[in-house]
Amino acid sequence: MLFLTTFADANTKALYFNRPADTAQARYVIELLSLAYKDIGYKLEIIDFDRNSALIAANEGELDGQLGRIAGVTDSYANLIYVDYPLYSFNLQLISHCLVCTFSELDSLVVQSGYLVAYQYMMDHQYRGELIEVKSTAAQLNLLMQKKVQGALIVDFHLREHLPYMDMEAVKIEDLVTIESFHYLHKKHKILIPQLKQTLEKLEQKGVTAVLKAKYRI
Repeated sequence: MLFLTTFADANTKALYFNRPADTAQARYVIELLSLAYKDIGYKLEIIDFDRNSALIAANEGELDGQLGRIAGVTDSYANLIYVDYPLYSFNLQLISHCLVCTFSELDSLVVQSGYLVAYQYMMDHQYRGELIEVKSTAAQLNLLMQKKVQGALIVDFHLREHLPYMDMEAVKIEDLVTIESFHYLHKKHKILIPQLKQTLEKLEQKGVTAVLKAKYRI
């Protein structure tokens, strides 16, 4: 990270965040936050970084924060402070072959590794069944449709593109919880948080946020 440190010293107006998975939500957040940072005199820089270690790196100040994370992330990463403005909301959904089962009655589940919201939900509801972790939504759905697991926990915007190819009569889809995503900064940048919140609210009032949500179908 020597290069980043040297570059940051030469240009203190730049803030560095890891590149997220390429989704409509990520593209929306990057464009919205780029506008907000530009308004307060900063430049948002996206760099390639191991996503599995990005939270730890942000907490240690190696990255300047996290583009978008669910509320409550600071429970484990105390150096990260969120901007109190929800970027967008999404649903955690349960897809199951058992049309009459509740979540706690499922014998087996597949989740996408690294999605904290799914792990948090399982912990909160004391899930005790078999758990399989995979790297993609497609892999989750393959296991589900092959009936190798009873259910899958999937974020709604990841599921959307797969729905036209699924036999909807064979599964039940249930919204479990609605979650909001927030922008986080390392505490060394806490002076920027009120400015960012005010700017994001201004962009919403001007209709910019609505235009971006329509553009990316959020």
